[in-house]
Amino acid sequence: MINLYKNAVLVDGYGGTPLEDALLAIENDTIIFAGKADKYEIPTGAQVIDVAGKTIIPGLIDCHIHMDLHGMANTNDENHVEDKLRSIRTAHNMRKTLHQGITTIRNAGSVNHIDFAVKAAIEQGWVEGPRIFTSGKIISMTAQGNDYFNGMYREADGPDEVRKAAREQLKAGADFLKVMATGAYMNPGGVPGAVQYGLNELEVIVDEAGKLGLHVAAHAHGTQGIINAAMAGVKTIEHGSFIDDRGIELMLEKNIYLVPTYVAGYRILENAKKSGVPGFMIEKNQGMRKVRAASIKKAIEAGIKVAFGSDAGTSYNCHGLNAMELILWVREGFMGPLQAICSGTRIAAEAIGVEDRIGTLEKGKLADFVIVEGDLSVSLDPLLDSVKAVYKEGKEISVLN
Repeated sequence: MINLYKNAVLVDGYGGTPLEDALLAIENDTIIFAGKADKYEIPTGAQVIDVAGKTIIPGLIDCHIHMDLHGMANTNDENHVEDKLRSIRTAHNMRKTLHQGITTIRNAGSVNHIDFAVKAAIEQGWVEGPRIFTSGKIISMTAQGNDYFNGMYREADGPDEVRKAAREQLKAGADFLKVMATGAYMNPGGVPGAVQYGLNELEVIVDEAGKLGLHVAAHAHGTQGIINAAMAGVKTIEHGSFIDDRGIELMLEKNIYLVPTYVAGYRILENAKKSGVPGFMIEKNQGMRKVRAASIKKAIEAGIKVAFGSDAGTSYNCHGLNAMELILWVREGFMGPLQAICSGTRIAAEAIGVEDRIGTLEKGKLADFVIVEGDLSVSLDPLLDSVKAVYKEGKEISVLN
C-alpha cells in the first residue's frame, strides 16, 4: 500500500526553504518520494491524505536523555522508586516521548539496565516508544556524588578496569558507550570543570567501542576534559559548557559533534523557587548559565555540528517536552528555526551514526515523520502544542491531545 500526504509544507531536514505544495509518498515503512506534487504521478490505488495547512518534518532525534529518570525535583528521590516500577514508568514515558514527535532517542545512562528491558519491550511490540540507542551504565572513575544516582554508574579506575567496564556494557547490549570525562553539576560534590578520566583511559573505551563499530559519548563540561575526550576519538561531546579554542579546533579536526543539553539547566533555574530542587544544583547552574550560552554560540559560529539533546528526565525536564531544547536555541538566538530542525533531525542522525536510515525526508529513508500545525519557519513552539500526527517506520501513532 502506498500512502500519499499532499498539500503539505515540507521541511526535509537539509535546512533549505520549506517546500510548498509538497507531496510525501510512503510505501510500507519507506519513503518513495518527497518533493513537489507536480513531480510525482499518483499511482492507481494509492491512499491520499490531504494535510493542507500543515507542515511535515522528519521524526525528531533526541541524542541525550535519561529514560528512567522522571523529572523529579531532587533526582536523588529516584533511588526510592523500586526498579520494576521504574521500568513500567519508563515505558509510559517513552510512549509520551514518541507521541510528541521524538521517533528516535539515544539514552545516555540508566539505572540497573532498565534501558535494555524497555528497549526490548518496544522492539517486540509490547509497548509504544521511539527507536532506542542506549549505553547501559555510565562508565566513571570512582567519584564523589555518583551514589546520588544509585545504580547509574559503573565505577572503574585504570585502563584494565575501564576496559572491563566497557566490555560489560557491550555484552549487555549497549549501542554506544557513555563516559565521564569531567565532573557533573547534578551530583553533590561534583565539579563540572574537573577532569576525570585521563587520555589513556578514554582511549581504552574508544578502542573497545570501535571493535564493534560503535561510538563513545563523553560527558565533558571542562576545557581539559573536552580536549582529552576529543584526542581519544569520541564521537560526541555532551554539554561542552566551558569549551575553549583548543577544544573547538580538535572537535572540528576530528568531526566531533556537540550535544549541549541547554534546557536541563534552564528547567532547574525556572523552578528554583519551588520546593525540592537541591541548593547545590541551583547554585552551580546560576554560575554556569551565561557561560553555557556563550559556549554554544561560540561552537556554532566556529562551525561545530550541534545535535539535539534534551537531557530529559532531569529535574523538571519531563519526557515529552524534549523539543523545548530546540525552542530555546531559537529564542536565545543560537540559530534560526530551520537550522534548529536540522540539528534535531539530519545532524542528530549523523551524530549517532544512523544518517543512512533516518533524519531526512528523501527517497529510501525510513518513514519517520511528524505532521505539525503551524509555520515552523517562524517559531518552533508548535513542536510542543500542535503535533497532529506522528509516524514511525510508516506506522501512524495516535497522538494524545
